[in-house]
Amino acid sequence: MNVHYDYTGRVVIVTGAARGVGRAMVRQFHGAGARVLAADRDAEGLAETCAGLGDDVVATEGDVSSQAGAADIVSSSMEHFGRLDVCVNNAAVAPHAALLDERVDVWDTVYGVNCRGTFLMTQAAAGVFVEQGEGGRIVNFSSGVSKRGSAGASAYASSRAATESFTRVAAIEFAPHGILVNCVSPGLIDTQPKPLPPSMKAGLERRIPTLPLARPGEPEEVGQLVMWLASDASSYVTGAVYAVDGGSGVGVRPSGDIVDEDIRYDWVTGRTRA
Repeated sequence: MNVHYDYTGRVVIVTGAARGVGRAMVRQFHGAGARVLAADRDAEGLAETCAGLGDDVVATEGDVSSQAGAADIVSSSMEHFGRLDVCVNNAAVAPHAALLDERVDVWDTVYGVNCRGTFLMTQAAAGVFVEQGEGGRIVNFSSGVSKRGSAGASAYASSRAATESFTRVAAIEFAPHGILVNCVSPGLIDTQPKPLPPSMKAGLERRIPTLPLARPGEPEEVGQLVMWLASDASSYVTGAVYAVDGGSGVGVRPSGDIVDEDIRYDWVTGRTRA
């Protein structure tokens, strides 16, 4: 990918930074000159993410679902770098269970991380932005399942839909302060565990050929969208939800030639039939 952004002098928080899309974004922002605070609960994963990136990337263990945890993450940015420009709320959990088997404690944890965590990080980051008086960027994360049914995803899908609605409210409230708030909604991205569990492998083998682009996305492809939303190029964009899903949200890949056998509209097309 050759798209280049210049984040020299800017400070970015990325939550959920220990793996997958979060790890990719830490490295992409760092590669564009930003100073990055990488936050996650997973200390080992954070160490892998930040290895070799130098002093401009700081790893911070933290739990976004608690008020103290979110406040500490934002405070850490100020302590290490003296300012904040972008907050990327990528941290999320997505356990799946049949609706009749869903446990209340699991449901509450999903909402705690995905919704309360996004709220707390947004609130804490926006407080800094308002005090700095220079605007700011907040990028939240949703998922394609927020707009369609998906067996086993009652907690996850509904929490992602809530995040989209929250993003719109935050965008309205923070607009007078020059703070832009947007949401990214990934589809199937290649962040699955390796090797794949048998059931997941079978499911992906059925699903991938039906995707319009017939492949999963790469974490860096999500990161490119986030970097655009955090850049000056998106200065008139707020309250939006952007899909980065290879077209899966609009349909499936054609399985063959398109043939019209309906004779009712031959008068429109002028087609004659033997």
